[in-house]
Amino acid sequence: MYNHRQLIIIYICIFRFFVYSSTSQHQGHLKPFGSSGPFKKIDELRDGFPDPIIFFNKYLSKSHPVLFRQALINDVHLSLWNKDENLNKIFSNNNEIVHVETRKKESRKQDILTMTMTEFLKRYQYEELYLVAEVPNLLRSYFTLPTSLQCKPAIDAFQVAMLWFSSGNTSSVVHTDDYDNINCVLQGDKQFVLLDPHAHKEVASEIIDNYSGSYSSIDVDSVDYNKYPSLDNNNIHYYQVTLSKGDCLFIPSLWIHQVRSNNRNIAVNYWLNHKRAKNAVVNENTCLLMNKSNFMRLDTIEWPKEEPNIEHLKNLMLDLVDEGKTNFKQWTNEFSKDLDFDLRSNVETITLFAEFFNTVDANENGFITINEVESLSDYNKITAAYDIIEDILDIVDAKLDQTNQSNNISINNIDDEMYNNNHRINETFSGDETGEEEEEGEEEDNDYIDGHDEL
Repeated sequence: MYNHRQLIIIYICIFRFFVYSSTSQHQGHLKPFGSSGPFKKIDELRDGFPDPIIFFNKYLSKSHPVLFRQALINDVHLSLWNKDENLNKIFSNNNEIVHVETRKKESRKQDILTMTMTEFLKRYQYEELYLVAEVPNLLRSYFTLPTSLQCKPAIDAFQVAMLWFSSGNTSSVVHTDDYDNINCVLQGDKQFVLLDPHAHKEVASEIIDNYSGSYSSIDVDSVDYNKYPSLDNNNIHYYQVTLSKGDCLFIPSLWIHQVRSNNRNIAVNYWLNHKRAKNAVVNENTCLLMNKSNFMRLDTIEWPKEEPNIEHLKNLMLDLVDEGKTNFKQWTNEFSKDLDFDLRSNVETITLFAEFFNTVDANENGFITINEVESLSDYNKITAAYDIIEDILDIVDAKLDQTNQSNNISINNIDDEMYNNNHRINETFSGDETGEEEEEGEEEDNDYIDGHDEL
């Protein structure tokens, strides 16, 4: 029999064993994201931007990041960003509104303020303000597209340019972007930590746990490896990159990354529509590099480039809310009618539609409001929702193709009615009324929907 003292010692040893065995021993545990490595070296070019053919074929098409060291060093406008006085002169007597975040450590649920650029310049050094907005109209003439985008197929892939401006000490969430991204630092320094989602698929699927916003709940200053065990692996390699004034970094679409900034910090990033960029034909026949004297500036390009039929999608959502149709079941039924396809009949489509609904349902209470639809006026939010609908339509098209093939129906013999039901997105969301209204009172007896009203 053990005496009292021996039992206590045994209990302490057992307790220590379980605590020790359940706590990660990785050197990065409870440290900033990616700070402990191990690291891979990123490709680095020191002769400015490569021409479009090299950039698209060697880096973008292969989802390969690359650092363009001092690519902007000869930019005639680089000195503009040295002092706020330069910007104050440009924005004097101008009331153009910009959007400003209210936390330097990013939170996707923080308040967003609107103010003039002049007001921002007065306040940002003394308050926790971070301007994240499309490059204002008055500044667009000071930005020249990177040389890597200076030919027509490349320019056609350009989507939007964003300005990032703070007094420094900012940090982003760990996230991914649907766009290909060229990020250039105009003032200060930025530190990027990148992780390849193609090489580490299990990490990407675990840590990007806020699917509608494509970001992670990870505390970027103290990563809990017990909560994210896929990171607890010394075979996972990070890319760590520091950008200084004049440096630019290409981040491929869907690459996991986290960003920090120091000192007074200004940057611009050029987002490329990934689908257009991926399908762009950039070669000697299609891409004659423009002369430097004819390089295109932001004020000479129409952007952001509106995706077709996005406005109709938004109007459809507003109409549904106006009609009192606000929950998941009702939206599933109405979108099934609009798409002429029962979303409940396929696991992939109903899962994607649940993701779409959650993207719009910002407060996640299971009901869509006018304000939530209106909040999609942010270009990135509405395109994220629209992209999910596109993915649904791709599945619908594939299902129709399979049906046609199984019935040995030649595409050339499909009659007009079947052709009109071949749900291409430019027809489905054209805003035209192509069919008669469904009979009111249609039964809604699908068990899957009935069980998911709480979404």
